[in-house]
Amino acid sequence: MTLSSPSDTINTWQESSVDGLQVLPLDCVSLDQLLLGGLERGVITKVYGEAGSGKTTMCLQAARECVKKDFQVVFLDTEGVSVKRLRQLCASQEMMQTVLDHMKFFSPTSFAEQEEVLKEVFHHEHVGLVIVDTMNLLYRLALEDEFDSARRGFIRQMSTLQLNARLHNAWVLIAEQVYTDKKGVIQPFTHKDTGHMVKTMLRLDKLQGARRKAVITKHRCQPEGASAVFSLSQGGLE
Repeated sequence: MTLSSPSDTINTWQESSVDGLQVLPLDCVSLDQLLLGGLERGVITKVYGEAGSGKTTMCLQAARECVKKDFQVVFLDTEGVSVKRLRQLCASQEMMQTVLDHMKFFSPTSFAEQEEVLKEVFHHEHVGLVIVDTMNLLYRLALEDEFDSARRGFIRQMSTLQLNARLHNAWVLIAEQVYTDKKGVIQPFTHKDTGHMVKTMLRLDKLQGARRKAVITKHRCQPEGASAVFSLSQGGLE
């Protein structure tokens, strides 16, 4: 299902916010239409898909757009974010420097360290967006050592994000690795543990070449299965 422009709904959401910005547009027409204007504020949005589907590019593009709104961005990087890729998404060296000046990067190397970082990220001044790419890499490693402890830790981390997104009226975007279930359906790795804490879930599927399809698997205002096609280019999501 491909959706038409929801301009009336977008205007209603934006006007309901204290500072007039209730959604964060991604500057990708088809995705913004699908998401009713962009990422919803005050809740967790999860994007998941196989390697190369565009998860990290979406995270970086969201960061760029948030900086354009004069917010700070906190980026938890567990996989090694590419500065070269970020530079490609910025139209100029000046834009690149502005983005870097407004972003704080953290690179936890253990699941316990990731939890400590998440406890502090919302204390930074003027934080509008918190990104975790990916949320479950260190979790999967921790599960091998202590399953029950790791699972409890993951629930605590998601609860921290959920609570602070609401308290600070912030955008939260997490990317997740996937697995294929018994029915052959691609699922986010932690779907059964914390799916109820996430208000928007978006699966990215590879199509031919640079084309990708975003499919809504959970949304408060959109039907499950609604989708949009976009391209993954050097300049980002188009």
